[in-house]
Amino acid sequence: MVSILTGNKFDPNQDIPDLSGKIIILSQKEEHADEAIEELKNYGDTAKVHWIQLDLKDLKQTDGVAKQVQSEKQIDALILNAGEGVGSYNETVDGLDSHFQVNHLSQFHLAMMLWPNLQATPNSRLVLQSSDFHNFCPSSTTFTSVPEINTDIGPLNLYARTKLAQILHVRAMTRRMNENQPGFQSPKATGPWILAVHPGGVQTDQPEQAIEPYGMIGKIGVKAIKPFLKDPLDKGCRPALFAATSEDIVKEKIQGEYIVPDRKVTDPSKQAKDVELGENLWRLSEEILQDKLGELPYKIHLTT
Repeated sequence: MVSILTGNKFDPNQDIPDLSGKIIILSQKEEHADEAIEELKNYGDTAKVHWIQLDLKDLKQTDGVAKQVQSEKQIDALILNAGEGVGSYNETVDGLDSHFQVNHLSQFHLAMMLWPNLQATPNSRLVLQSSDFHNFCPSSTTFTSVPEINTDIGPLNLYARTKLAQILHVRAMTRRMNENQPGFQSPKATGPWILAVHPGGVQTDQPEQAIEPYGMIGKIGVKAIKPFLKDPLDKGCRPALFAATSEDIVKEKIQGEYIVPDRKVTDPSKQAKDVELGENLWRLSEEILQDKLGELPYKIHLTT
């Protein structure tokens, strides 16, 4: 489906409304934040841009950051953009597959911890950076146990599984809003608007992660596709920025959808629309988080 109002084009230089508020960048490495701030200087004053160190491979540190950001009473948009690419299997300090923890679990916790702030802000946005790679998730995926998550199923499958998880998360949250479940009772006309996006092929350091598991083949492959990858600032950010800032999200009531470049709403895979799979993921996510962090401030809500 293509937007009936303005087609499939979105130009951040023209289509983003005034964004004069505070911006918080969460990243593990300060140099990444410095690079972002330097680029933002091309678009205006960066005095209100702040950096907080965030290590998504450490659930307790992530929890501490979430509690720190909760002090921001108004959150207009939470963009969960960090992620591991197609790389080797590794485990975090929490004893979990790093792909699953970085790309889904820690971001799930951030989203849930900051959900009340989003609810308190009219027409706020929650945006998760997924990928069309979700189509390659193994059909055997059930999201029912930690041993399943901690099974090395290969670099591509590990990545694809987490990209599927992000869409399932978006759709599960939207279901809870539509059903007015406890903790998700918000006026539907004013959001929060929850969306998953696919950036397309983008020039980041993620493709380089394929070199370790695939060796020379990976190196050749990365070199071959590099000329076809989009600049992350000029092109790759468009779906996420459209989802996070465009007034058309509200006008067209784009809720719980999957958006591909620039602003095309499209159907995700059959797996991504599997309600039972989404509920399995939700249950497993909260069980792991409660085991690692103790009692959670948000309750377990399962769609029946």
